[in-house]
Amino acid sequence: DIHVHGGGGFSLATPDPEEVRSYARWVAVKGVTSFLASVVADTPDEGEAYLRAAAQAVGPIANGAELLGIHLEGPFVNPVYPGALPEGWLRTLDVGLFRRFMDAADGHLRMLTLAPELAGARAILEEASAVGCVVALGHSDARFEGAREAFAAGARHLTHAFNAMRPFHHREPGLLGAALESHVVTVELIADGVHVHPAAARLLLAAKGAANVALVTDGVAPAGLSRGTFRTGGREARLSQGRITLADGTIAGGAATMDVLVRNVVEWGLVPLANAVRMASTVPARILGLDGRKGRVAPSYDADLVALDEDLEVVMTWVGGRMLYSRPKGQQV
Repeated sequence: DIHVHGGGGFSLATPDPEEVRSYARWVAVKGVTSFLASVVADTPDEGEAYLRAAAQAVGPIANGAELLGIHLEGPFVNPVYPGALPEGWLRTLDVGLFRRFMDAADGHLRMLTLAPELAGARAILEEASAVGCVVALGHSDARFEGAREAFAAGARHLTHAFNAMRPFHHREPGLLGAALESHVVTVELIADGVHVHPAAARLLLAAKGAANVALVTDGVAPAGLSRGTFRTGGREARLSQGRITLADGTIAGGAATMDVLVRNVVEWGLVPLANAVRMASTVPARILGLDGRKGRVAPSYDADLVALDEDLEVVMTWVGGRMLYSRPKGQQV
């Protein structure tokens, strides 16, 4: 899962690396073998603290999914499309602040989401790309030509397609249109039935092909629970009936876990199971440049495996060849 903020009551927006590790142990039960910690905060200073905590937890985690690195979502995004990002997190482009974040991440920043239309975006795009950080575009009001220029300059990924961006229009396709047109840009899909309608997901897959679509949860702390609340930017978000929303109805993150997304795209008739599994393994591994050791069952690859039953429920999870979870006999997930 290359875009997740938490789940099971645990938040990855935390100054405590042990909470990150606790999340890793919880999410393995849901069939996730590795993930990026997606970081947002109420303020830049908080963001630095969260980056340091995540950096301390990067790598194999005892009895948990492996933390592959950090995804910094913002703060250099367009306030026109903040989604549920805290207002205090949003910033104009500031190379000095970005370097502070890079230092706090201690070499573990693997993905950065930014809005390419902001003044100075090109400098940060190039600096991030130069150190091997995947630059993703999102939370953006970019027009089609500007988005194409950013992709040509080195951005190569789209954060949660359809969400928090200028809508597609036949006379101004915008960022989404530029991503759909490209043969090299990969995109994220939150296939929970809340963020994206199944018909829109079908169109996305028709345009991009399953080989260029990564399933992501965008999960937040209450994800995977029956109910719960958390705070973001001083606002309370509540989980109810499978949706996590702010008081004004804004979607505040994902409530579904990765196993649910895999089931959804199969049950909606979007892709066969083999492609659904690739969208949750091979594709994200390739996006991060880890397709030489993750995302396949083959010699020399990490033995990260998930066994599913006939209902596509998680039965067993292995990480690095070690079984971390086995569903008790007779138990339904």
